[in-house]
Amino acid sequence: MALELFTPDGYFDPSMVGFTIVNSCSTMGRSNNTRSVLADVIFPQRSGPVLTLGDLNIHHPTAAPLRQFKEDELATSVPYSDRATDVGYCLLNTPGVYTHFSMSLVGRPGAINLAFASPLLAPYFSEWSDPLPSTGSDHIPILLRFDPAFFGAPPPYT
Repeated sequence: MALELFTPDGYFDPSMVGFTIVNSCSTMGRSNNTRSVLADVIFPQRSGPVLTLGDLNIHHPTAAPLRQFKEDELATSVPYSDRATDVGYCLLNTPGVYTHFSMSLVGRPGAINLAFASPLLAPYFSEWSDPLPSTGSDHIPILLRFDPAFFGAPPPYT
């Protein structure tokens, strides 16, 4: 799902009248090494700022540097990490903080709920945290903050 927001006053500066939020829940594709949502859909190239987030169901060392990865986990994540790098997206998650805790006895914790900022949005990012209480799900809620100090003074209300 993508949400396109527009304002004539701009979101992060007056020239950025558009802001896109891409929220994805990517599930297993036709094989263990594919996902249901393609990398170029999750990481679109846009002229304005883009926030991409969701349950991407990919495991990568940038999000969980201490986790031991299986070869197929890494193979699955490569098209996504390559696409994110190619179009300049930055991972916002705090490395090493898990976002998914399996309710089965055989599952391992992982960082599969990810948030990325496009090059135009990344300078405004200030914090990724998980301070919210559990929702009862095996995924934890994540709070993202974008620093309004970067936005400058708000225009006077008329």
